[in-house]
Amino acid sequence: MTKWLKKIGNVGDSTVSSIIQDNLIELFDWGLIDAGGFFNVEIPTSGQFGGDKHKLRLVDDPRYTKGQVWEGFRSNWVWQSGVSTTAQPKTLTKLKPDSTDYPNSIHSPGISGVFVGGAFQPTSGVGTYKHHVDYPNGRVVFDSAISTTSTVTAEFSYKWTKVTKSNEDFFREVQYRSERADGDFTLEASGDWSQLAETRLQLPAMAIEVVKRRDSEPYSLGSLAHYVNTDVLFHVLAEDDYDRDKLLDIVSFQQENTISMFDSDMIGRNNAFPLDYRGMTYSNVVEHPHASQIYPLLLQSSGILHGGFKYGETLSDSHGKTLHITTANVQRSEEISPNLYHGVVRMNTEVIT
Repeated sequence: MTKWLKKIGNVGDSTVSSIIQDNLIELFDWGLIDAGGFFNVEIPTSGQFGGDKHKLRLVDDPRYTKGQVWEGFRSNWVWQSGVSTTAQPKTLTKLKPDSTDYPNSIHSPGISGVFVGGAFQPTSGVGTYKHHVDYPNGRVVFDSAISTTSTVTAEFSYKWTKVTKSNEDFFREVQYRSERADGDFTLEASGDWSQLAETRLQLPAMAIEVVKRRDSEPYSLGSLAHYVNTDVLFHVLAEDDYDRDKLLDIVSFQQENTISMFDSDMIGRNNAFPLDYRGMTYSNVVEHPHASQIYPLLLQSSGILHGGFKYGETLSDSHGKTLHITTANVQRSEEISPNLYHGVVRMNTEVIT
């Protein structure tokens, strides 16, 4: 069958721009957590300015019955486990029940449950307090509404930095002082908290934008492959210059780094997204053996039992499986307002395709 357009198998497949963006987002999201970029909230936990960080507040979400949704003071909860630091995020390891099959160490991380009125209610439970955890939005959603006067608390971990795509959803209402659980956090429909979690941008945050500028050169004489060079912008927003500068340094230090990549399309075809449509980890690892895999597992070969989705395994040259960062230069560092600091790193990436 004749292919009229080069390097396009199906228009539904991801192209190099989206593959680069997906991989850089997951690289920095995991890399920051693995370097200790998270905070554990225990019971009790009080902030510097007061406020009980372990308490969840009632959310008036029109998509649910009042009393179903309760959120933490910070969104972007950690669901990953197995990081390199001595301190570990607040996660639960759900072991596979059948140890005679794949080694029993396979797990689906996540928080173990919440307390309602001081009584522990496990995430795996049933009955009145059956619930799931929406990790991206940092909240707990009960299957049925509970009393709106309930006291709901939880131990969880939240990520220091939100890493996301740079699009219209990124430039939303910035929420200042999101590290503080005092003041109006517990007041329903008050100030910043009247917005739903998905419309609040808590800082610091890093947005990755693939620039519409690209050049390429032949990989070798007679080869159909090319070195494809793509520019990527990292937009950093923070409430102080210290956090902004630290993130700018972390990104710029990646110059000359070479990383493996995962295949986004393969993940989609296998319905192996790390989180389900609710933002929840998969609890049944028998039915979903590839689900809730942390970033390093996604980079494993697909030939390994319960392995990952390494990109470019069909390519004859191993270089096609990697992304090389040729340059990473800080291009902008500015103070937009006394509590909003902005910076930009321009990165050039090279892949063989």
